[in-house]
Amino acid sequence: MEAQLSVPPFPVPLLYLWNAFQRLSGRRTGSGFGINPIAYADIEAFARLNGKRFAPFEIELIEDLDNLFRIEFAKKRD
Repeated sequence: MEAQLSVPPFPVPLLYLWNAFQRLSGRRTGSGFGINPIAYADIEAFARLNGKRFAPFEIELIEDLDNLFRIEFAKKRD
């Protein structure tokens, strides 16, 4: 039987940022070398079109999620 991973519970108050990241990630561009990072212009357009204003820490969290996503994506690709 596989051992279960022990992870902390999802921080529900940050669900809106997870949802924003997922929407942005689903529209990211790519190249022949892999997927591109989510661009600041895309974050800005997303916020504007959705009537949001992200605080600096929120943008940093989206960047962190994006970095982790691209690292895992590259591992699966290799």
